[in-house]
Amino acid sequence: MGRQFRTILALAGALLLAGCIGGGTTTNIDVNDTSVVIPTVRMSVDFGDRPGPRSHPHTSHAVELGLSSANGSDTVHVTAGQQPIVFGGETFLAPQDVRAEFGFRFAELAYRFRAVSENRGLGIEVLAGLAYAQLGLRLTGATKVAAERLDGTGIVVSLGGMLRLWPSGSIQLRGSGFASTTSEGVSSVGRYEIAFAQALGRNAAVRLGYAGWDVKSRREDDDFSNSNRSPIRVRFSGPTLGLELMF
Repeated sequence: MGRQFRTILALAGALLLAGCIGGGTTTNIDVNDTSVVIPTVRMSVDFGDRPGPRSHPHTSHAVELGLSSANGSDTVHVTAGQQPIVFGGETFLAPQDVRAEFGFRFAELAYRFRAVSENRGLGIEVLAGLAYAQLGLRLTGATKVAAERLDGTGIVVSLGGMLRLWPSGSIQLRGSGFASTTSEGVSSVGRYEIAFAQALGRNAAVRLGYAGWDVKSRREDDDFSNSNRSPIRVRFSGPTLGLELMF
């Protein structure tokens, strides 16, 4: 009985060791560009009528459509001793520097509740809805080039705040999280933004500020996937310039 118990323990240990060795067979693709210009467009439609311009911060229930995009690049260093990068049907062996170029697009449609104090000028907003993310990524190594387009559709949730400086101008902050069910496409997106918004007439405003995005594709990191491709993380940040239409 003791010998059988020791045999079971030995087999369990071997399986555990095999699992540890089997994981992490690739190097992550980690791209970070801090000098990206991020254009945005938003359009919202309020439920019900209210006095005053729609472009001024006010309490409302609305549907909001948002579009964002960015392009950037970085160099991924695969040092000696690291696992290879597996991407786009190619294997980039260590050691080498791999040039990464990306294009990102994000579209969201959400219900928005915004509450603004008329006296203090402080406001909060909550958004929830659906979004579509697309990431185009191209890697150029010493001898190989590979490219993929990743997609993801899922749920987006946002939380924000604002401070009215004068009737037509305000400082606005917003943080968002997006998640999809895909491990090979765009799995998750995180975003933060702080911007100054100035109304242009009754139904439009311009936004100028700073934003950061964090885009991930789980791939091999997904415990429920058999993928043998490198996980992807693309981070970018920089000035953001936007146009907002409000009806």
